[in-house]
Amino acid sequence: MDISRRELNDDQISMKKIYLASPRGFCAGVSRAIAILNFVLEKFGPPVYVRHQIVHNRTIVADYEKKGVIFCENIEDIPEGSRVVFSAHGTPPQIYEAAKKKKLVVFDATCPLVTKVHLEAKRYANEGYFIFYIGHKRHQEAIGVLGEVPSASSVLISSLDEARLVQPAQTEKLIALTQTTLSFDDTGEIIALLRQRFPKMILPPSFDICYATQNRQNAVKELTKKVELVLVIGSKESSNANRLKELAERKGITAYLIDGVQDIKKEWLKNVGNIGITAGSSTPDYVIDNVIKFLRTEGTTVEELETVKENIHFPFDLKLIQK
Repeated sequence: MDISRRELNDDQISMKKIYLASPRGFCAGVSRAIAILNFVLEKFGPPVYVRHQIVHNRTIVADYEKKGVIFCENIEDIPEGSRVVFSAHGTPPQIYEAAKKKKLVVFDATCPLVTKVHLEAKRYANEGYFIFYIGHKRHQEAIGVLGEVPSASSVLISSLDEARLVQPAQTEKLIALTQTTLSFDDTGEIIALLRQRFPKMILPPSFDICYATQNRQNAVKELTKKVELVLVIGSKESSNANRLKELAERKGITAYLIDGVQDIKKEWLKNVGNIGITAGSSTPDYVIDNVIKFLRTEGTTVEELETVKENIHFPFDLKLIQK
């Protein structure tokens, strides 16, 4: 049962403190993608097409749909000559080719950290390496990266079992690349197992884990030391938001993934003294603020639990993003 604001007066709901994980919410890559979509929408007006969700957040998608943005999975559904923004998650090269044939004006909002992995994949494949790509099946980022290299030169690994069974085409030149939305904790066991099986396997010059992914997971680790319940604000499509929920649960804390206030259930809050709030890197501040305002009652204090300051910004150059 969803709850209204006044039902928080229930005798069994008496939160003493709300702890806010910091950092939380938007990362630099998401902020850049949103800025690019805003620029295109404001400069040219609707309709503007977006291939896939610009970021994995249902609230953001719904807000843009009201502004005349049309989200499509299939490039063939976009009228010839239209303006289209490619999402933050990265796009395989065949989609760029299809867009070119349809004379689409493409604005590329791929996160620079994801672009880095695309470039690494192409480089190492060209140098004769076999690539172990650690990521999630059917995730747009994985589809984009693996689309850069021949299928015979790479394999997607999503679990320890797959890492135990994988048989690369050759074992002399091996490298592991990772989906940016997985943390060192998420990938550590798989990397260790692969290096045990294949001692010649190398990692790229700098590990591909996104700073925001790792920072938000580290913040949740601290959060779980102080609370009985964690609410992770983010959409089910968001890989990093799901990982935050799973991390809290691995630490023995009950956790729920919510898109916003509308998803909170009364029974979750009963007999909870301290509650923790965090958010995936695609979750806008106003959604987080609404949850805090909803939960905060008379006598409830709010404390920011800061683990690290983030001062990273990814600007964009129109000459570089327009393809």
